[in-house]
Amino acid sequence: MDQITRQSVLDLLNGGWADYVARFQGLPPCAQAAFLEQQGYKRLADLLAHIVAWWEEGLQAIQRYKNDPAARQPEIEVDRFNARAVEKVRAVSEAEEIRVFEDARRKFAETVQKLSDEDFKDERVLNQIKWELVNHLEDHRINKPG
Repeated sequence: MDQITRQSVLDLLNGGWADYVARFQGLPPCAQAAFLEQQGYKRLADLLAHIVAWWEEGLQAIQRYKNDPAARQPEIEVDRFNARAVEKVRAVSEAEEIRVFEDARRKFAETVQKLSDEDFKDERVLNQIKWELVNHLEDHRINKPG
């Protein structure tokens, strides 16, 4: 995505991210297992929890940027953050985590709808969106078996 606009972000949330679970579930079981292993997760719920945790962090950061012109993203120890996200869903079913993922996706879309035109000129907001949605989808891209 060359330029981040409200519409391009909504298209991503309502396209690539909206189809994410269905694309995974459309893979044969052996391809699902291989994908999760390649991603470093045991279950789809664990991967989704990781994504949701970063989306929640990103939404909080965007709110900070809107409220404080001097706000910066704090340093986050990525491995610890990811491990905590997975630990929190250890006893959560895949179906429940899919629901949480869908709720988080809709919440992100609602937030994007409410961002002002000025927010879309704020490099901090744009970078946060790029990391959480664009780069994250690329990092966890599900390719159809070929």
